[in-house]
Amino acid sequence: MDATNNISDNTSLPVFAVTIGAAIWGIYWIPLRFADQMGMSGAWAVVLASLLPLSILIPLSCWFWREIRPEIKAIAIIGFYTGAALVFYALGLVYSTVVRATLLYYLTPVWATMFSMMILREQVRWNRWMAILVGLVGLYFILGGASDLTTPINIGDYFGLAAGIFWGIGAVYLKKNPGIKTTGVVASQHLFSLIFALVCCLLLPQIEAIPNWSAWAAAIPAMWLYSCLCLVPSLYAIFWASGRLYPGRIGVLMMTEVLVAVVSASILLDEQLQMFEWLGIILILISGLFEVFGNDKEIAPDNTR
Repeated sequence: MDATNNISDNTSLPVFAVTIGAAIWGIYWIPLRFADQMGMSGAWAVVLASLLPLSILIPLSCWFWREIRPEIKAIAIIGFYTGAALVFYALGLVYSTVVRATLLYYLTPVWATMFSMMILREQVRWNRWMAILVGLVGLYFILGGASDLTTPINIGDYFGLAAGIFWGIGAVYLKKNPGIKTTGVVASQHLFSLIFALVCCLLLPQIEAIPNWSAWAAAIPAMWLYSCLCLVPSLYAIFWASGRLYPGRIGVLMMTEVLVAVVSASILLDEQLQMFEWLGIILILISGLFEVFGNDKEIAPDNTR
């Protein structure tokens, strides 16, 4: 199938879907920290966040199985990369600070653009490069500039960085398979994220023993409500839009998650923001404006399904 006819001139709805969907993920750290306080330590909180949505996604996938089955290979590939990204990002939020993990993840536009050029042979225009450049400068300021970059990197920081790389690859494969069944992709993502999270529980030295039943019982209600009523719909919106926008653009637009995460962490965790950090937030907003309102039309990639 020729993908060139999948690029619509009207991208307002996909842009809106990604922007709002990503903003919802900006408070993902709250249920993870809550589960951790209830006794679901470390990666076990991620296991719970990955497991609960499957209670909805598996029945939905069975219902749409006839449509999903022909695309199962592509769905599995996308689910593998985005599922790994989801786990690494969640672990970054658990083991590092909310702000640092989120911002390291948001090197995603760089990785997505690089992989798009290699895999989709996308031709990148000036507004994309400007969006990436301004966005990265903003991230640099939010991290605290050169003084904060000398802070020792911990395992959570590496998880945040890895999350951005894996999401960038997943976004490229989403663009390579326009029209793919969103239910199958979201279900595949959570299935692979559950597998990755369980493996991390076995391998990470920081992980404690399996949580007792009281910890599971205390964490499940709130985590189910947030995962199934907030995260799953936002993923539907993001994956739907990812088949209609270029991966680099997706990465830039999803920076709204950075804003929500930074502001919510500063309020609820008393992580006070300095002037240069607010400057970084403003630059990230400007990078999004370069991306959304750039006058250059995007060149459709030459790829086939």
